[in-house]
Amino acid sequence: MPISPDQLKKILKDAELIIDKQFLKVQGEARRTGKKITDVLIGEGFVSEKYLMELLASHFKIPFIDLKEIKIEPKYLKFLPSDVAESKRVIVFGKDKDTLKVAMEDPQALDTLEFLEAKTGYFIKPYLASPSDINNTLRLYKKALGTEFERVIAENIEKSAERALKDVERMARDIPIINILNTVLEHAIANNATDVHIEAQEDKTLVRFRIEGFLRDIITLAKEIHPALIARVKILSNLRIDEHRIPQDGRFKFATDTQRIAIRTSVIPSFYGEKVVLRLLMGAAKPFSLSDLGLLSKDLKVIQAKMARPQGMILATGPTGCGKTTTLYAMIHILNKPEVNISTIEDPIEYDIPRVTQTQVRPSIGLTFARGLRSFLRQAPNIIMVGEIRDKETAEIAIHAAMTGHLVLSTLHTNDAVGTIFRLLDLGAESFLLPSTLSLAIAQRLVRKICLNCIESYTMSREMAKVISEQLKKIGVNESKVSIPRRAHRGKGCNKCANTGYKGQIGIFEVLNIVPEIRNLMTGQATRQELYKAALEEGMRPLFVDGLAKVETGITTIEEVLRVTRE
Repeated sequence: MPISPDQLKKILKDAELIIDKQFLKVQGEARRTGKKITDVLIGEGFVSEKYLMELLASHFKIPFIDLKEIKIEPKYLKFLPSDVAESKRVIVFGKDKDTLKVAMEDPQALDTLEFLEAKTGYFIKPYLASPSDINNTLRLYKKALGTEFERVIAENIEKSAERALKDVERMARDIPIINILNTVLEHAIANNATDVHIEAQEDKTLVRFRIEGFLRDIITLAKEIHPALIARVKILSNLRIDEHRIPQDGRFKFATDTQRIAIRTSVIPSFYGEKVVLRLLMGAAKPFSLSDLGLLSKDLKVIQAKMARPQGMILATGPTGCGKTTTLYAMIHILNKPEVNISTIEDPIEYDIPRVTQTQVRPSIGLTFARGLRSFLRQAPNIIMVGEIRDKETAEIAIHAAMTGHLVLSTLHTNDAVGTIFRLLDLGAESFLLPSTLSLAIAQRLVRKICLNCIESYTMSREMAKVISEQLKKIGVNESKVSIPRRAHRGKGCNKCANTGYKGQIGIFEVLNIVPEIRNLMTGQATRQELYKAALEEGMRPLFVDGLAKVETGITTIEEVLRVTRE
């Protein structure tokens, strides 16, 4: 729960657990590692988590509950969906007539209490619980959800088999198939999946989720229901049910108890039947801030300075699925002020942003990135976001817009920041225009974060230190100028992270600032190697080096950084 450092220090001093000098040291360590002061206090052994919670509960006159000492009945978990419990960090553990007993990390959060009362229809009695107890108990939701998921799927497959409808379209509109697809989607959303794959195998249908960048097998279904399940997706996406020979793309919306999301559909033919991939787009989610994405202070200042300019082009680059669009949304969120006119042309629209004119690309009616961009210029925008520059026409219009007083944000597919310049030239951009219009190129990748529930530190092996040295040499970075971590961190694997050792994702970045020295080299048509060397001299930190900084602070592992940066 929120508490000022001064309040916390007083509570600990009154309990004779710490002195001023020790608390100052803990504050410094918290700032250095980016951790909470309370986490450092517990980690350094000044106080146990349970005793700290009891002290805080006593100070704020709020009852404390030790969730490990009680058995929570499954019926109480049903008062709140798992995604609500996880996002609000709350656990319903009891009921007394018209009042629910709720364990919370922050029992003083009035907005959360009001939300829970409106959501459940009951009065809420808050209790303070420790973060680890909340984490451990949230697993019950996932366990219960997994059991319920398998039960509902099995039950509806059985019903489908009993009805044995020969008409695929009728079967797709039948309740059991509807329930199967809805249950799969709800389970995907609860597990923070970004994609759902429904794949025809020789004798079964395989459902897989992409979670934190990796596909995981979730469940196998009877092959007999595959045509009806695919047909159900096609009906929702307004696609042709009787077309099985060519790929089809569409989209639909799906609502849970707490949110409404857009789903992009891709259907392709395969050897054993059609395959569907559903991309889950959390349209109601709040965009991340730039610091949340993982940008370190030096790069953050460069980006903020370029965003403050009224014109120029800022490009986010990298492979598919590396978070480029999320970075652009974070910028739009900052730039979105009443005095500016912002227009976007996207494919797809992933977040709804108030006061921003957002347009969806529709190639079937001729609404392309280039055509949408050209139309925006007639509406006097200050800021334009183009989902992707993928052809000569879009590149030329974007460059001319940046040259004529507009701030243009877009994405591009390149491996590194310097490659942005040469990719634009490959698309047909005029070389004499680029130096005066391109302001910034941001290359990025996504790495998995270490699970904080099972994190441990270890001494870096000599073999790994050698690998790091070789990689630094390969990318042209002097080893003496980089801090190579002697100790690193990893996740041991636990129930919370599905025994992977990782939980969540964060970006690593390479920011190319188009300063006068770089601009002069671009004008002189320098080679890629010359530009890269100059960018390093001007302070650009390569992706691998940015990743090393996050390894040193215990955010990710060296294995993750090597996985996404090695070529």
